[in-house]
Amino acid sequence: MEDTTPEQPVAYETESPAPVRRRRRRGWIWATGAVVLAGLVCGGVQLWANLDYDDAEAAFLQSREAAEPATLTLSETMDYAGGITDAAIAVDGVTSPELLSDADRKALGEAAAGLAQERDDAAAIGLTAPSTPNAKPLPAWELFPAASDLREGTAALDDRTDAQESAARSLSGTTKDLTELGTGILRSANEAVPAIEAATVEARFAPVIALRKAADSVQQESRFNEGASDMLLELDKAVIAVQASAKAERAAKAGPLFDARRKAETYARSLSGGVLLEFVWTESLLGQGAGDSAAGTATWDSEDGGTSHITLTNSVARYWPSDRMRSLVAHEVGHSISAKCYEKFDWERQPANEQWATAWAMSWGYSAYESGADEYGVPSKDMQAAAASCR
Repeated sequence: MEDTTPEQPVAYETESPAPVRRRRRRGWIWATGAVVLAGLVCGGVQLWANLDYDDAEAAFLQSREAAEPATLTLSETMDYAGGITDAAIAVDGVTSPELLSDADRKALGEAAAGLAQERDDAAAIGLTAPSTPNAKPLPAWELFPAASDLREGTAALDDRTDAQESAARSLSGTTKDLTELGTGILRSANEAVPAIEAATVEARFAPVIALRKAADSVQQESRFNEGASDMLLELDKAVIAVQASAKAERAAKAGPLFDARRKAETYARSLSGGVLLEFVWTESLLGQGAGDSAAGTATWDSEDGGTSHITLTNSVARYWPSDRMRSLVAHEVGHSISAKCYEKFDWERQPANEQWATAWAMSWGYSAYESGADEYGVPSKDMQAAAASCR
């Protein structure tokens, strides 16, 4: 039998689109949140990297600034030490034992070698200026290692600055010690000059003047330096020259009359008031010199403290030390000392020069006749007083 029951409509359930839309919105929110969170994390890391780099760079630049004066100070200290070392080494060229003893030579050489070594050690620390940082990187993965490199550079630079400051202090102290040693040598050398001059009185006055000028230059240097060492070497040359001149003069005056000549010269210098004297001895002068006759001449110059060239006949030495010969020498030295006192008389007139020399010999106790009055006349009282005031 057929079922005639009418078919009932079938109800089909369909999914609501609203829930689907809600699920899609929630997923988008979560995705967006993840992106935002990632962005925040990345931004935070980037900020951290930037700040870390900036701090490292600031510390490096501060150390770099502090390093500049330390480097400059060490460089200048090394330069000065180098000059003092060179000066000390140069002094080894001094040959005169009167100026540089063996003990001082050894001490100066050892001190110079020590200072040179210390200077080399200081140079090994380095004097180059620290480089500026490279351009700042952009990504965090480059900023972090760059900041680490800067911190390492800062630590190394600080260590070098400390080493430079320490080396400069030590080098300065060692340089001072060598300077003081050299200054003492300069002082000793200058103090030796009067004895050197006394031992070379026979030298011609040109090398004596050179010796005095060289000694004055050394005396004016209050501290040992390159210029002072050059002056000391010049003084050494002057000493060698004056000693050679004195030796030559002694050789020229050698012979039977040598001792008498030296005594007559010594007497003349004892009266000369510091005027430098040169002597020439001859057998005949102005038609005199034979037998017991004698003669002398003198020229003078007021430059360089006063110099005079005296010529005497050998007869002065043969009859030395008779009063007649002593008064003759005194008369010639009277001409010589005009270099100091020419303003006391009319030095441009020859008669006045002879009157002056006669009066000056008389001021030493010789009679007018012995002093030259027999040829030039007795000087006036005023001339005698003026001559007696010149010493």
